[in-house]
Amino acid sequence: MNIYNFRTVIEMNCWKTINLSKDYGFHRLFIVSVLTMMITFITIYLPLVVVFPSIHLKEDHFFLLLLFIICIVPCHKLLHAMPLWMYGYRVSLKLKFQSYMPILFLKTNCNVSKASMTLSLLTPFIIVTAVMTAGLMHFPAYLHYFCLGIAFHTGLCVTDFIFLSQLSKAPKACFIEEADESFEILFQKY
Repeated sequence: MNIYNFRTVIEMNCWKTINLSKDYGFHRLFIVSVLTMMITFITIYLPLVVVFPSIHLKEDHFFLLLLFIICIVPCHKLLHAMPLWMYGYRVSLKLKFQSYMPILFLKTNCNVSKASMTLSLLTPFIIVTAVMTAGLMHFPAYLHYFCLGIAFHTGLCVTDFIFLSQLSKAPKACFIEEADESFEILFQKY
């Protein structure tokens, strides 16, 4: 952390601390995420099947769907980091094992502006949904797999959407600092 960021932290006041697991609880977040997955699948798949009844769905390549589900979580995390890297922020990545599962952790080493954090939170949803929609258009026989992929990833994005809704209420010129298990929205008091 450079001296400039250290001074900014000292001169900043905390507007709000957001800890999703404490504020909402793991079980509530999980239920909302699963419901979001189901609603997303239904709202995408059913209209497409009704509009295009002549498409014959194929059931091969199921393992590619499973591979997508396994790989999407680390890709989602990396897509969060990509805009921050492009803006010049330092983001550290750590791979830890929890219950024999590799988990990728991201941590910003400085305060991030509201606009940069908003872009960082939206990037995975926009890119993955666009890629899956393009795949759906080019391979309509695998419509159900792409709809499942979009639904699964939208369920993963629930915490991002909740954080975005909290962030949208914050002052325009605020900064976000990552704490141990939470995010602090800071603003400069004049």
